Amino acid sequence: MVRTAIVMAALAAASLSFADAAPAAEPRLGWPEGGQLSGVYAHIGMIGQPWFPGFLRRVAANGMNAVVIDGKDYSGWLTYPSSIPLASETHASSHAVLRSLGDLVHTAHGLGVRVLLRVSCFHDPWTASRRRDLAIRGIGGWLDPSSRDAQDYLLAVVDETLAAGVDEIQLDYVRYPTEGLKNADFGLGTRTTTDVITGFVERVHERTKAAGVPLSLDVFGVVAWQRAVDVRATGQDLARLGPLVEAVSPMVYPSHFRAGFNGYEEPGAHPEVVAFGTKEAEQVLRRAHASAVVRPWIQGFPWHAPGYSASYVMQEIAQARVAGGQGWLAWNAGGYYAEVFAASWQTRASEKKGGR
Repeated sequence: MVRTAIVMAALAAASLSFADAAPAAEPRLGWPEGGQLSGVYAHIGMIGQPWFPGFLRRVAANGMNAVVIDGKDYSGWLTYPSSIPLASETHASSHAVLRSLGDLVHTAHGLGVRVLLRVSCFHDPWTASRRRDLAIRGIGGWLDPSSRDAQDYLLAVVDETLAAGVDEIQLDYVRYPTEGLKNADFGLGTRTTTDVITGFVERVHERTKAAGVPLSLDVFGVVAWQRAVDVRATGQDLARLGPLVEAVSPMVYPSHFRAGFNGYEEPGAHPEVVAFGTKEAEQVLRRAHASAVVRPWIQGFPWHAPGYSASYVMQEIAQARVAGGQGWLAWNAGGYYAEVFAASWQTRASEKKGGR
């Protein structure tokens, strides 16, 4: 999935204004009974703004119970003040938009909203350009997944954000790059990409499990089909990863499927596409005897999606449920969620009317 970059000007305007083994400063809400979470992604240019608590109120008022925020975003910036030595060396938190991650979590919890803390793992242009010894050779912008030091840095980010009371750790870009590989040298030796990625996720899960916090993974929509070529390219073998996490979130945006998928000339015009990837991921996990739930990312934007509307999003939500998904998350790179808010509210109203 190609995610739209957040305009740097937005950052300049940002204001700085299960049971825990080691209790966090802010008590966690944890997953609700049944594990049903629904929510939206809030990018780095939103979370430090003085109006963000009002945004969280809208999330709750429209029937959602979760928000995904970045602890470490796509650029490699940390969103909060960090005491990690490598972050200090590279100034990764020099653009921190939050004075306190714990304060944001506390505000969200007061509204009944869980905070899912996203860590963009190996895609990290900021650190990769400042510590070339931690980067993949022959390609820009990526930390080397096989580097123990690079992994340790990400584990430190997980540890630091767990201490703020977040309700889930969500790993994104927990994979190898799949484009611009002509001169890339992964330096794998006798290892495979899946060995490296699985080993790293296992290390993260040791941390989150000890804290009693669920761990989730974001994966490409096509990875749900687990074709050998996609598994090797990304290193994401869901049969091996499923038992190490509590949730898997395939990015099943209809607009991102190729023309002709399922016979559709324009897949983006068919919100039911959400069901296909959700069902595939669910079946892979069940065959692996993994208890992880599937919580798909759905399309919250109109790009290549004729007819995009609140009704379109409602259909995505319904299709996710029919395919075995446990909740859903909506992505909009610019943070514009009018259609998602309306769809969530209408979905909840219909459920209450039906006695669900």
